[in-house]
Amino acid sequence: MTDPVREFYLNARDYDLISGHGVAGDIAYFSRLAEKSRSVLELACGTGRVTWPMARAGARVTALDLVGEMLALAREKGGSESAAVQGRVRLLEADMRAFGLGKRFPLIVIPFRAFQHLLTVEEQMDCLACCRKHLTRQGRLVINLFDPNLRILAAHMQSGLPGPVTRVETRLDGDEKLIVWSSRTLSPEQQRMQDQWVVERFDAQGRSVSRRLHTLTLRWCYRFEMEHLFARCGFRVLSLEGGFDGQPFTHGQEQVWTLGLA
Repeated sequence: MTDPVREFYLNARDYDLISGHGVAGDIAYFSRLAEKSRSVLELACGTGRVTWPMARAGARVTALDLVGEMLALAREKGGSESAAVQGRVRLLEADMRAFGLGKRFPLIVIPFRAFQHLLTVEEQMDCLACCRKHLTRQGRLVINLFDPNLRILAAHMQSGLPGPVTRVETRLDGDEKLIVWSSRTLSPEQQRMQDQWVVERFDAQGRSVSRRLHTLTLRWCYRFEMEHLFARCGFRVLSLEGGFDGQPFTHGQEQVWTLGLA
């Protein structure tokens, strides 16, 4: 991944404040899959939001992430888990485009749109090639993407300007507060969206004590584009759902893909 992506994740605690909520229902969904498979490879695990619940469900989880700071926070979070749960998790610093673990898994998961950090077809194919090498013959690869909402994209592209600035305020311990401003720009030619966040912390007297800027670029992917990509990389589509409660795929919601080897 590009350096700006790595830089965004260097401050793992800011990441949790900005994006730690995930997608509604995804933890329960991946935990159910993990409970059935008993052995899981998770790519781009971040701070362990999905990792630890899957381990609690009884699965052995090998979880990879590109950024050591994210893994450090994941380990810190795991400190409150039982010894049995901790013993089922292996956290590794690795790039999901190029890794080799020397074993295969019955389940590989890429939650919370992490696949969309891959900004080129070549990067996507490299990741899928690694997944193919690590998936058992009857195994399943599950990938979550957001489906691009054409109405929102059209509104941005017609204006030619960054999206409106949003402001979210969070109260912290000791009467401190955190304010996060965010804005978005789009590149339709590259199918990329760039989000910018300003994260500012204020003390109890209302004085600014820190201010950080974060930038993250994601690539949006259309349904049939993904079907062609999966076929090209040796996978067959077993199902496509529009969320984590079994709802059918609908435009502008989630893409939840379940794949098997072709």
